[in-house]
Amino acid sequence: MWLRLAFVPLLALYLVAHVAGAEERVVSDAPELMTIELPEDFVSIGTKGDQEEPLPRSTPEDSHLESYIQGLLDAKFSKYAVVATVRNGQVVLSHLPAESIKANKIIAYVKKIASVSHITIGGDSATLSTLQHPERPLTKDDYTGIWLPQSTVLFPAQVANPRQLAFSVGHRLRDYACGGKNGSVVTFGDQFPLYRWANILKWKGDLQLEVEAGVFAVFNQDHSSSRLQNADYYAGIPLSYAVGPWAFRARLYHISSHLGDEYMHHHRHKRRKNKSFEAIDFFSCYQITSGIRVSGGPGVVIHSDSQMRVKPLYAEYGMEVRAFRHNFTQLFGQPFLSMYFRNYQDTNFDMDSSYALGYEWGKIQGFGRKIRLFMEYHDGFSCEGQFSHRKTNYFGLRLSYGF
Repeated sequence: MWLRLAFVPLLALYLVAHVAGAEERVVSDAPELMTIELPEDFVSIGTKGDQEEPLPRSTPEDSHLESYIQGLLDAKFSKYAVVATVRNGQVVLSHLPAESIKANKIIAYVKKIASVSHITIGGDSATLSTLQHPERPLTKDDYTGIWLPQSTVLFPAQVANPRQLAFSVGHRLRDYACGGKNGSVVTFGDQFPLYRWANILKWKGDLQLEVEAGVFAVFNQDHSSSRLQNADYYAGIPLSYAVGPWAFRARLYHISSHLGDEYMHHHRHKRRKNKSFEAIDFFSCYQITSGIRVSGGPGVVIHSDSQMRVKPLYAEYGMEVRAFRHNFTQLFGQPFLSMYFRNYQDTNFDMDSSYALGYEWGKIQGFGRKIRLFMEYHDGFSCEGQFSHRKTNYFGLRLSYGF
């Protein structure tokens, strides 16, 4: 059965790669693209005809402002494919629409969000000198943030984390603690940015308030009814701050765990304990190189239900490696390796290890979610709430969509 289930994501992988490759062959005469890698996403810059002289090397502050402007342009003016580049506090807008009214509207928008003081326009591009580090304090007339930003989250995804929020489906082999010899996992979860403040603190970083929610469900495929074994419900409120290669996240969250009805029906001697708790944690992330980043931090459970007490302290940490990126016409693809580790006082600080090895696709121009197909391996205690005191190790194959 697991071979049949594994065939579906493999077929999807083949179709996506085939379509992307065909698109690249058809548009072989398109302008050459160069990408600048940011902590999580990518910005596309046209290298032919955008400017007469090459732009100077970017600083971390330039890259951060560039990603911010590009994300907002992609969200508000996506049909024009305008490209934003920032070097030494100077903004260059390329591929502006030929119609002056529309071009001026885009320039005015960037002028507002980037505190621009001077604009020089030429051809289909505009050069804007910015007050990236103003001497005077910000006033109520200065642009300091945006409601419901659509570009990206500030704290990067931790792909190997078994509780990473995404829309995903997968198959597990030999998860005897919960899923059986053949099990399947389904995740429904997403992050919803509420408000992003710009130029916060002396480092001039971005601060973003979000809400998160998700459901993590495990099914036993050893039976024809595909019994629901366990479902964990998650809700959180993260506050993230990002500047240069650094990102930080403080989070308050709640998890409630429930045994499946079918599992209870076939295990009448089992008694469900209400595993429900609230916790806070503080994680940091550092982009060591363009393809390597590390993250981690401590956490504490501040309240748990009396039926199933959870000991308070824990730590989670990991690393991700990406390389050999290939650019198609509109998408990029690259392999990745992600590792994630957990030590919980509730399980005597024993090591839980999770690994993910696979391939991801995302947009070259602009930011947002990615499609990932990867193999996973877990060794340690089960991540499923009602079975969290049982040890397990399993292999899996998963297809996901998320940040």
